[in-house]
Amino acid sequence: MPPVETVFSENEKLKAELSKKDGRIAALEAQIAWFRRQVFAGGKSEKLDSRQLDMLEGLLEEAKREETAKEKVAYERRKPTKRHSRDELYGNLPVTEEVVVEPEEVEADPDAYKRIDAEETFEVKIQPPVFSRRRIVRPKYRKIDDKSKAPVLAPAPFRAVEGIASADLLAYIVVSKFLDHLPLYRQCSMYKRYGFTVARQNLVRWVEKVAEHVEPIYDCMEMRLLGGNYLQADETPIRYCDPDYGEKKSRQGQLCGFTRPGAEVCYKWRTSRSHKSVTKHIAGFAGVLQADMYQAYVKLEKDEASIELAGCWAHARRKFFEIKERHPRECNLVLKLIGKLYGVEKTIRERRAGEEGFGDEGAKALRLAKAANTHARLKRVLVIVRHGKLPAGELAVACDYSLNHWDYLSTYLEHGRVDIDNNAMENAIRPTAVGKKNWLFVGHPDAGKRAAILYSILISCQRLDVQPLEYLTALLKTDLGKLSKEERSALTPSNWTKSRGQI
Repeated sequence: MPPVETVFSENEKLKAELSKKDGRIAALEAQIAWFRRQVFAGGKSEKLDSRQLDMLEGLLEEAKREETAKEKVAYERRKPTKRHSRDELYGNLPVTEEVVVEPEEVEADPDAYKRIDAEETFEVKIQPPVFSRRRIVRPKYRKIDDKSKAPVLAPAPFRAVEGIASADLLAYIVVSKFLDHLPLYRQCSMYKRYGFTVARQNLVRWVEKVAEHVEPIYDCMEMRLLGGNYLQADETPIRYCDPDYGEKKSRQGQLCGFTRPGAEVCYKWRTSRSHKSVTKHIAGFAGVLQADMYQAYVKLEKDEASIELAGCWAHARRKFFEIKERHPRECNLVLKLIGKLYGVEKTIRERRAGEEGFGDEGAKALRLAKAANTHARLKRVLVIVRHGKLPAGELAVACDYSLNHWDYLSTYLEHGRVDIDNNAMENAIRPTAVGKKNWLFVGHPDAGKRAAILYSILISCQRLDVQPLEYLTALLKTDLGKLSKEERSALTPSNWTKSRGQI
């Protein structure tokens, strides 16, 4: 039997949950009463018909049945969360130093004591960056019996960037800027503290050369993504300076990204957000394109018969979530139905991970069986909530977003491979938003392309659980220009685990 204090605490939690559910039912009943007044108010020019009222009453009854069923479920105590020991959390760190601390009594008279056991603990140490020189010596040899021949000299090791920077240092600088969001001027100051003085112009040149070196890998990633039949797209604004125009103010460019679940992500740099600029990089793609409802994508679908546009339910949901405090009755009902759609998606993810053979067809069948009715009911609710609202009102705007793009929000039901939302792409583009808060803007339009290439490589590594520093260092030690197209394709982040032994 659990202690009395535990039982009392859990009972208080259950009472709080029941009180919350009672408040929710009361809110729904108040909403029904409001709709009744709309029906029977003779002075109103717009009224709700009885079918709409019956539907909302049905939703209320369904909510009551669900809450009643939950109250009948026997309470089971939650198992305590397993707490990991220090050895489990930090066991992967190597032991580089061992310190034995002897008692003062033993040090004073060691022959009087016998060791019987020991207590061990540990602390985590850090070694700041250590800059050193590696001397590369290539001896020259002359053939003893034929001095007329030229001396023999080993070829110089391949270097992606000429100068003093090794592949390790180049990779460290690039990862620090694009994943750790450290501007180059700040890196110069940090390195100077550790004895390595370098001009920022040198770092800028090195980053430029690294981007040029890995561009063939970036091209392979782009071709692979565009060769599929499903893409997710999004864009984010980034300021840039253009000294060629002679202006002292910055302009706004766009970093446009595209990906699909479980694959790399590619970015393209654009100096404007015009429809043509934003969609230029996906010209020739054929399949389902998932994006927010920016009109550039809508226009692309209308112009290209080979593209089918899919909407993002996260965008639609967000509009109701942001105003639910001011419109709790309507928004909570809509959010509940959207939550049911996401519940089906959670089941699909679990079955994909746990069942062999559960693929796109299984996902489509499950959606049609479990989500289609909720999807249709949600549209009816949106029509009713929208009824009689002024177009400029925030609730009307939220409803209009979903209703105006309903066909696009329904696309995912017909394609098992398509996600319910565009969150995978939005999560991939988020690191760039963190970075630009530190380095503020791109120094030149040409630098935007280099940033797009390096972001594509490094963020793809993060998405696919590839160690970015190790991966980039290996690429910088490889002469990519001498590799065939197939060999370069084998070195993309998605194939890195398979091919790493070949580098």
